[in-house]
Amino acid sequence: MATAEERQKRAARAAVSVALGLALAKVAVGLFVNSIAVLASAMDSLLDVLASGMNLLAIRVSHAPPDQEHRFGHAKAEALATSAQALLIGGSAVYLLIEGARRIAAPQAFRKPTLALGMMLVAAAVSGILVTYMRRVARETSSSALEADATHYATDVLSNLAILVGVAFAAATRLGFLDGALTVGIALYVGAAAFRLLRGSTRVLMDHEIPAANRERILEVVRPFVGRIRAFHGLRTRSAGQRVFVELHLEMDGALPLRRAHEIGDDVEAAIHGVLPAAQVLIHLDVEEDEPPLPREGAAPPGSKTS
Repeated sequence: MATAEERQKRAARAAVSVALGLALAKVAVGLFVNSIAVLASAMDSLLDVLASGMNLLAIRVSHAPPDQEHRFGHAKAEALATSAQALLIGGSAVYLLIEGARRIAAPQAFRKPTLALGMMLVAAAVSGILVTYMRRVARETSSSALEADATHYATDVLSNLAILVGVAFAAATRLGFLDGALTVGIALYVGAAAFRLLRGSTRVLMDHEIPAANRERILEVVRPFVGRIRAFHGLRTRSAGQRVFVELHLEMDGALPLRRAHEIGDDVEAAIHGVLPAAQVLIHLDVEEDEPPLPREGAAPPGSKTS
């Protein structure tokens, strides 16, 4: 049975192959029928090739084990690849915006619009199949890189369908400026997608806290330990790729034997793994202080006894 890494790489390779095939076909059709909207879609597909290629590399690097220079592993490679994708996609949005405005100012007639319609219909169908496959693999292997790639290809399906409708309407009404207007719309849509990708990857690179719902799940499993511990504080979390890092301070009775304190710490760690199985948990055992350095998130009642 294929490992999660092998399945992720297979899906990424499929994305590269499909995007390259669609890009070449769209370039040929766009030049032949003289449609800037089809050529704009071809540019988007060429960027898909580059983006999926970077994803493939990022998946390979992110699965590499920690080494002497990267002791926390390489999981942030996925976020770096996503940031690069976002910048490339944003650049293409600017180009499409300029080209769309130029075509609005100087409209040109279509040649063989039925060929363009057929090309965009095929592109939408193939991209739809690819999105379904990639999302299944992303869900089953918990790959954020594949999920991002699948989302990007889903926007391609929508843009292909939009071009399909736009080309048909422009050919039927002979309003050539609609080709440029549609390109401007695609540019704005692609630019918004680039911003969302960049915002998400920046959160990972800046060690943004994990979602509030997951933090609350951690607190829910730690609170019952108050009584065996004096209190807890200093919960810190972050994520990188598929990995989640959790740090927590437990305040222990100073009279408690060290072995017993560590056993309690191990129990807390196991409880956290129960709600976040892939988490890397670091527990700090502190002797109870009158004024802890960080706000307490749990505390035993005064006079209670720990065991």
